Amino acid sequence: MTIAEVLQQAKAVLIERELDQNIAEIILETRLFLTRSQLWTMIGRELTPTETAQFDADFARYLAGEPVQYILGVAPFYGRDFKVTPSVLIPRPETEELVYAAEQWIKQHPGEVQRVLDVCTGSGIIPITLRAEFPELALTGSDISTEALEVAVDNNIRQKTNVRFIHTDLVKTFLENGEKFDMILANPPYIAEKERVEMSDYVLKNEPELALFAPNDGLAIYERLIADLPQLVDKQFWIGVEIGYTQGETVKLLFEKSFPQANVKIQQDINGKDRMVICHNTLI
Repeated sequence: MTIAEVLQQAKAVLIERELDQNIAEIILETRLFLTRSQLWTMIGRELTPTETAQFDADFARYLAGEPVQYILGVAPFYGRDFKVTPSVLIPRPETEELVYAAEQWIKQHPGEVQRVLDVCTGSGIIPITLRAEFPELALTGSDISTEALEVAVDNNIRQKTNVRFIHTDLVKTFLENGEKFDMILANPPYIAEKERVEMSDYVLKNEPELALFAPNDGLAIYERLIADLPQLVDKQFWIGVEIGYTQGETVKLLFEKSFPQANVKIQQDINGKDRMVICHNTLI
């Protein structure tokens, strides 16, 4: 069968099941190491029996409810492809917005940011991306999951970045070592247990619960982390955390309690939902 024939047959199934019609193209371009434009310029090419069997297996797994990112072992983030496994969350566009906010701050305040920490780093996408964008910075990522850190280290090698990864419970190791940072980011577990009933099986059956749920209505990690952050920053600092869309005001209050003299604001995502809380002590 040609690429065109495979795509046509797959699209009919995807439409019938009301699934993402781009999935077949994503599978083929990834397995064949092609860009989307290259795939379409080779639309008449015959697939080998091995390639056809691989596509059929991948497509069946997707139809059975497995995320295509885990099937292919890769997910895009901020213009780069990262390894992902069921031990880590699939990167979300909302997290790209957190990275963008950090990137803009670094560019607007040259020389002020040298040491950056990403807490609950998972697959390492945040510190690796910032290290790739700003090679002169010292980047550190931390996580309590050894399985997640194995993925992060692999991504560090793949992206040829030099990020330090530390296995620790939130920031415990850095507190013990007396380390300080100019910028701290975090995308911690923030989903309340009561929200489980509203979530899709697609997420619940595939993504790691350790990276999704937190006690106390999803606020427990923020409460612990934000209470410790004043010991980890110098006089000049910028902190950005991703939040659930209903948690903005509560997380903002936690920051205001820990940093009474700082500027704290809730920032919305591209869809107009509260998605980040930013805390810094620079006038501009």
